[in-house]
Amino acid sequence: MEKTFGQRKSRRKNLDSPLTPDGGIFRFVALRSLSGTPSLRRGINSSPDEFLKILFSFFFLLFSIQIFSQKLQTEKGDFVKLDYRNSIVVFFDPECPICQKYTKNLKEFRGKYADKGIKVYLIYPFEILPEASLQEFKEEYQFDFEIYFDRKRKLFKKLKATTSPEAFLVDKNRKTLYHGAIDNWFYGLGKNRAKPTEFYLLDALEGYLKNENIKVKYVEPVGCLL
Repeated sequence: MEKTFGQRKSRRKNLDSPLTPDGGIFRFVALRSLSGTPSLRRGINSSPDEFLKILFSFFFLLFSIQIFSQKLQTEKGDFVKLDYRNSIVVFFDPECPICQKYTKNLKEFRGKYADKGIKVYLIYPFEILPEASLQEFKEEYQFDFEIYFDRKRKLFKKLKATTSPEAFLVDKNRKTLYHGAIDNWFYGLGKNRAKPTEFYLLDALEGYLKNENIKVKYVEPVGCLL
């Protein structure tokens, strides 16, 4: 099922759609309200206490919109605020051939470290994939991970990701301890060893769990640019 990326442009173009729940129309309404609606004009002509209440309501609305826009979307379309402390965050594209090769490795990571409090999250920094395409991928690779959609690319930008697959080991304070390649299996696009000989993410994770200093904090990832 190794696919190309001809569909990605069409998925990108709706990232800032004003019609989406976290899109521009809500910000437009809020900012318009702040800059001159009758509500604000009434507030200016009212008592100081009433005016402060109106301002508080507007700023609370703006704050709520900002928090909402930072949430990720599940495969079912629900919005969630991901707690990615003590976790491995992997930027992952089901259509990327290298990501497809790592499905088994990611399942092994989850199975081995779940009882140690380490979660594994897969993040797709674009619009939701078509349900049929996603289901086909999961069936072919027997892959039961939930994939979270970072439609506004908030987490993508915060962690400064560039590539899929790119792994981030994040500690209990959301500090990135390691990021980059999972291992040295691939050393170029379409170029890979029979088996990896360097296990960057695994070594960093074991060091973290043993409270040891992590020596290698970054290795350039090989994969599909996001």
